[in-house]
Parts: sequence; C-alpha cells; structure tokens
Amino acid sequence: MLDTIQALLDTFPEGVVQLRSGAVAAVNAMARHYLPQLEPGQPCPEALLLPRSGPMGAGTFAAGPAVYTYSCAAARGEQTVLFRPAPQTALTQRQLEGVIYQLRTLLGEVLAEVGPATAAPETPVAADAFSKSFHRLFRLVGNLEYMQQAAGAEGVLFRPVTMDLDGLCRHVVQQAYSLLREVGVELEYEAAQTGLLIPGDPELLQRLLLGLIANAARAAGGGRVTLSLRRQGGRALAAVSDNGPLPDAKQIAAIFQQGGGEDLPLPGQGAGLGLPIARHIVALHKGSLLVEWGQSAPSVVLSLPTGPLDGRVSVHTPAIQRDGGLDPVLTELSDLLPPRLFGLEGLD
Repeated sequence: MLDTIQALLDTFPEGVVQLRSGAVAAVNAMARHYLPQLEPGQPCPEALLLPRSGPMGAGTFAAGPAVYTYSCAAARGEQTVLFRPAPQTALTQRQLEGVIYQLRTLLGEVLAEVGPATAAPETPVAADAFSKSFHRLFRLVGNLEYMQQAAGAEGVLFRPVTMDLDGLCRHVVQQAYSLLREVGVELEYEAAQTGLLIPGDPELLQRLLLGLIANAARAAGGGRVTLSLRRQGGRALAAVSDNGPLPDAKQIAAIFQQGGGEDLPLPGQGAGLGLPIARHIVALHKGSLLVEWGQSAPSVVLSLPTGPLDGRVSVHTPAIQRDGGLDPVLTELSDLLPPRLFGLEGLD
C-alpha cells in the first residue's frame, strides 16, 4: 500500500510533500530533487509556511537561492503541499491588459477634471480630485517600473540593514490609521513583543505592508483590518487579515492567477500588480508569503528570517528618491481614499 502511494506521488511533475503533526510523512522524487533535505520523519522546513486559520493556502517560499510557488490543502489531519520553481517576474497578459485599462481610466479622469479649465480659463480645477488621480497614476507607474526592474538584469535595488520590524509596523499603522477611518475601516495592530530585529530593506517592507493593508481594507469594505506580528523560532511572522466577506471561487482563483484571466479589473481594483510585487519583495528577503483561507476572508501571512544580523555600521550611497515628493502612504492608499484628503491649493 505504501509503495503504491509512493509510486502515485512520483508521477506528479511538481514536488509533493505530505505532512503529519509538523513532520514529513511522505515526499516524492521531484520534491527531493528540489529540496534534498526533505526526508520522512524530518520536521517541516521552517521556510515552508503552513495555513493556521484555514484548510487551504497558496504562496511562495525561498530555499537557498531558489524561490518556489506552492499550494497547500489539509484533510484528515494531514497537509499536502505541491510546489514548483517560481516563474520569472514578468507581466502576464491579464496584468498588461489591466494596466492599459486602468491607465485609460485614470487619463480619462484627469481630462474630465482639467478639461473644463482649458475651455474656460476662469474655471478653477478641482484640486483635490486632480491630486487623487495624480497619486493613483503615480502609483500605477511606480508598480510598472518595479515590475520592469524585477525582470531586468540588475533587478530591484535591495538595501538590507538591521532594522526593527515591530517599529516599522507601528509606524505604518500610525500613518494609515486616521486615513482609513475616513472610509470606515478600523486598522489595528497586535504585537506579541516590543522590538523585533530582522535584516531587511525598510523602504521595500513599508511598501509591502501598505500594499497588503490597502488590499485588506478594500476587501473589508468598511470593516476591520488587523496587522499582527510575532516571532516563531528564527522567523518573524506578520499577518494582515480583515473581517470582510469570503470571496467566491472565481475571486480565489484570481488571487492565485489560476483562472483564465479573461476579466479586466473593475474600477478601484487596480491592475493586479500588488500581489506579484509583494511576492517579489518577500523573495528578496529570503522569506515566505502565504495567502490562507477557510470559512472567513483570506489573510496574508509573511515569514521573514530574523538573521543573520550585521552589527557593523554600513555606509551606503544615498538612493535616488523615487516617490516624487508624494506621501507614500497616500500613494498606496489612493484607490481607497476620498478626494478631499488630497486637497491642495486651487490650481490655476
């Protein structure tokens, strides 16, 4: 019987691992090829993040220099994980169509806001609406630039330092809290400890957290979003969850790009670049990202290594400022916030 199960597992083109009570119960030949340390009886690799709040999940994890995508399902006390090497970061056809669609929409909004002033110079431009559209457009271009750099030979600029992840989480929540309350979303932060040092790039991690919070706030639709942080072994676990409704099967498939991708994003949904960028930032940090779901709304869990830490003082060439002088929090949340929060002096 065991030989039959093993023969069945070996027919899978993906790596397959069966886990029981946190230990490897069975593993196929392809999984051993990718991760030779996988052996029956050995504990589950720390980098492989498993669902805790639901029976299913999918995401990415890094093992050495390689990055893998994986999915996980639990049944009868066992967890089955399928994984394969992650594809190279590049725009999919659906994402490219989503970008073009959103770009046309934003340019149409800008024209509607500025057009009346060109026809009648005495008519003032609605500064707040124009500023909101500009922030949204700047965010879209920034995401496109990130994807272009990620697929390029030099890659995305990555500047890890010894940083306090707890401090960064508190700062992000403090900056976004009052803004999200304007759209009826309560943002909470829960930490199991004060101070949690990791090697990381603060700018990229702030972008990652803000993006995940924005996605959760959009899904919550006037509910509650929670960012939590705790330490587990040699990893820092940060989770973003909300109390919004459970997505249907089509929406779940879209999250993991398992569907055909024929539908364009709806207004306010973005171009579909947020999760690929999040996965890439996590991979740069040799971490894992898991989207898990069950009977409640999906939650996103990040697992980042807490070492090795460099105690030396490092001197870096200053990075080129790429935020255009805009508030990065306003930029990341621009799809959600009302125009009055972007108000400027009247434009002539």
